[in-house]
Amino acid sequence: MKVWVVKTSEMLASDNSNGRLMRSGIIAHMLDARGHEVTWWMSTFDHANRRSRCMTDTSMTYGSRGTIRMLHSPGYRASVSFARLWDHITWGRHFERAIEAAPLPDVILCAYPTIEAALICARFGQRHRVPLIMDLRDMWPDLFAELAPAALRPLAWTLLAPLRARAAEALHKATALFAITEEFLQWGLRLAGRARGELDGAFAQAYPLANLEPPGSAEASEAREFWDRLGISRNTAFNVVLIGSITARRVEMDAVLAAARVLQHDTPPVRFVIAGGGDDLELYRRRGRDCRNVVFSGWLRLAQIRELLARAHLGLVPYRNTPDYRMSVPTKAAEYFAAGVPVATCLLGTLPRLLRERGCGQQFDAGDPHSLVTLVRRLRDQPAQWRQLSANAQQTFRSEFVAENVYARLIEQLEAIAISANPLLAGSVPQHSLLSGVRS
Repeated sequence: MKVWVVKTSEMLASDNSNGRLMRSGIIAHMLDARGHEVTWWMSTFDHANRRSRCMTDTSMTYGSRGTIRMLHSPGYRASVSFARLWDHITWGRHFERAIEAAPLPDVILCAYPTIEAALICARFGQRHRVPLIMDLRDMWPDLFAELAPAALRPLAWTLLAPLRARAAEALHKATALFAITEEFLQWGLRLAGRARGELDGAFAQAYPLANLEPPGSAEASEAREFWDRLGISRNTAFNVVLIGSITARRVEMDAVLAAARVLQHDTPPVRFVIAGGGDDLELYRRRGRDCRNVVFSGWLRLAQIRELLARAHLGLVPYRNTPDYRMSVPTKAAEYFAAGVPVATCLLGTLPRLLRERGCGQQFDAGDPHSLVTLVRRLRDQPAQWRQLSANAQQTFRSEFVAENVYARLIEQLEAIAISANPLLAGSVPQHSLLSGVRS
C-alpha cells in the first residue's frame, strides 16, 4: 500500500545527530516497518533548530523502503511572523507541483496545520479519489485570534475569515479526522461542519518505548558526568524540571521563577532545572540571575534528558492557558509519565482532569506562584504521596501513552479507511505486529 505522510516541520532522526522522532515521524517509521511504501513530504527547513537542512529539494530514504521528500522553503526566525506564513505559502506551491508528478498514493495522512498543506491534500484527494485523513494537532487559524489582545480580537477574527474558510474547506473534504484528544476532534468537526463519523478518532500524543532504552555506555557516562558537574542529584535536593522550548508567549516562566525565588531559601533544598532552548531563553536567564537554585542547562541530547528525568522529582508543564493547550495533553507530559515523574501544570482543561483522574500529578495557579511553592513543599515533605504519584504516572504512561500502541491503533484505522475505499488493497495489509521498527 502506498501511503503519503504530510508533515512539513517535524524533526528528523538525523537532526543534530540526535533528532528525536515525533508523531508523524514515528508513524512514518511504523508504516514502513509494517511493509507499506511510505513517502513523507516535509520541508528542507528545520523548525526546531531554525536552520535549513539543504538549499534545494532533496530526497532521502529510511527504513526498508521509506522515502523522505524534502521540498525547499525559505525558513523563518520567529514562530509567529509573516516570514513563517511566507515559508508555508512557498512550501505549499512547491508541494502542489511535486505531488502532481508523483505516483498516486492509496491513502494520505496529513498533519494539520498547516492550512496550505491540508487544503492542497484535500483538493488533490477529492480530485483523484484518494482517501485523506487529517490529523489535527493545532487550532489554526482560531488560535491566532485567541492570542491577539482582547481589544483587537474582533478585528483579528475578521481578518482571519479567509484563512478560516480555507481551513473549513480542507477539513470538510477530508475522508476522516483524527486528533490528539477528543476535545480537539470536536473542534475540528465543528470547523468541518459535520457530526462525528465512525471513521473519525482521537489518538493521544504519545511517547515511544524506544526512547526509554538505555543509551550506549559512553553516552550514559557522559550524561551522568554532565549533571554531576551541574550539581543535579536526587539525593541532595528536590528537583523540579522543565524540559521544552522556552518562549514567553507559550510558557509561564515568570511564575516558575517567582516560585523558585521563594524556595531558594528552603531546607531541604529545592532546585529548578530549566532544560531546552527557545526564542526567550536568554531573557529568562537574565530574569533568573538572582535565583541561586535555578539551573538553565540549554539544549540537551536524549541521553542527557533521560538522565535528568532519572534525577527529577517533579515535571513542570507551565503552559499558558490558550485554547489549544487547554484541549491537549502535551507530549511533554507523556515524557514525564514515562519516567515516573509526576506532573505539575497550571493548565485548565484536559491535562489537569487527567492528573486528577489518574492521580499522577497536581495543578497550580500561574497567577499565584505561591500555589506552586505550596505544591512543591507538600510533595517534598510527604515522600509517600510523591511515591504514589510517581507510580501512577508510570501506570498512566503504560495504559494510555505508549507510542507503539497508540499509533498502532491509528495505523490500523488508516488501513481500514484505505481498504474501504479500495477493497483490492486488503491483500497488501500485513498482519504481523506493529510493535517493531521504531527508533529515534
